[in-house]
Formats: sequence, structure tokens, C-alpha cells
Amino acid sequence: MNWDIRRVRETGSTNEDAFLLGRSGAPAGVVCVAESQRSGRGRMDRSWFSPPGVGLYCSVLLRPFLSLRDAGLLSFCAALAMTDTVRACGVPASVKWPNDVVCDGRKICGILSACEGDGSGLRFAVVGSGLNLLPGSYPQELRSRAACLADFGVNPEPEELLHSYLDALAANVDTLERNGFSPLRRRLEKVCVLISRPVTVSGGQNAEGVAEGIGDHGELLLRAADGSLLSITCGDVSVRGVNGYV
Repeated sequence: MNWDIRRVRETGSTNEDAFLLGRSGAPAGVVCVAESQRSGRGRMDRSWFSPPGVGLYCSVLLRPFLSLRDAGLLSFCAALAMTDTVRACGVPASVKWPNDVVCDGRKICGILSACEGDGSGLRFAVVGSGLNLLPGSYPQELRSRAACLADFGVNPEPEELLHSYLDALAANVDTLERNGFSPLRRRLEKVCVLISRPVTVSGGQNAEGVAEGIGDHGELLLRAADGSLLSITCGDVSVRGVNGYV
């Protein structure tokens, strides 16, 4: 992938910027990076705190050879890439399904993807990420649920982090295109903090059970108390000890 990194001091949302570039015909590999965002967004249309100088906020424009149905798997590609990047810094990161990166039970990075297609399939996709680097990258009232790399004694160069993440993302997308989701799914299950633990799902498909694995299309597989296997495709997942859930 030939990266075209476009930096701005401030923007509304790097995802929106990259999405507009995708619609205008920009090639795959454009990366929108901002020092701060006025309207950063997370999953389920939640706001993403994006103050200047304390986080890595970037969105990547991709044009993979995937079906519209499989476009959502790109979020897992990004979550795995960011987990590998953070682990390379010496911080024990994990994935909290579907696409949060957590360290010591606290969220350190969020992933948000969007795509556009037509009758012929996927036209383009945008994968955005917000990685907390320094104190001030998350509101203090969320300190029991959020973290930054500096909380773990790590202060890497943002540029090095960005390129490490982009290289890992490109490799994961290539794997998805060539070999499907199975290789990534196996890796995801190994680093997913939910596996083999009792969880509660709310805000979408309300359910309780033990997380057994990740399905072929990225769904969370949940074993309910009655023995049935549930396929969870949306919702907030709570697990004891993660993101402040007790």
C-alpha cells in the first residue's frame, strides 16, 4: 500500500474527511490525520474525545476487493493492527469485541468504520481510529474506564506508531482479501478479552452467557444458560473487570 498521509491541525472528523475523499474518487491509501477533532465519533454515534496533542486520530481510505457484507470485517483488521502496535510498545493490549482495544481492562483505542457501495459491490471503506497517547486524552471522569499509553510508562513517537499501525493494517486487509476471515478470526479469538468469560449484552441484542468465540462473519458467539448458542451482531458487551464493569 502506498500511503498518502494528509495532516491537519484540526478538523471536524477524520472519518468524514476520508469518506468525502472516497466519494470524490481518491485512491486507496489516503490517510487523514488530525491533531484534534471537533466532532470525533465512536460506535453507536457516540462522541469521541479528541483534544489536541494527546492522541493519534487517523482515518484510512481503503478500496478492498470485498463484498458489502464483508466490509464490516475491516474493523477487526484495524483492531488487530492496533493491538499488535500497542503490544510492540510493551503494553499488554487486548481486543474487546467488536473493535475496542483495551489495556488492563480500560479502553485505550476505539475503531469506527464506514463504507459505501452500489449494486456492483463495495466502492470504498473508511476505517478510523483514536488512540489515547498522553494524559488528557480522555475525560477524567472516565479514568476508571479509559487509559492512555503514558499510563503504562510508554511515550512512543506518534509517527512511528502511525506507520507501525498502517503496516499491520495493510497486512491484515491483504489477508482478508486473499484468505478470507478465518485466519484473522483465529488471531482475534486469541487476543479477545471476552472469550470464555460471562458477559452481558445490551443496547442491541440483549443477552447473557459465556463468550465462546467469534463467528465466520465477525459475530460474537455466546453460550446461553439454557445451552443454546447465540450469534450476537450488535450491542454493548459488559464483562467483569473491563471498562469499569464490576
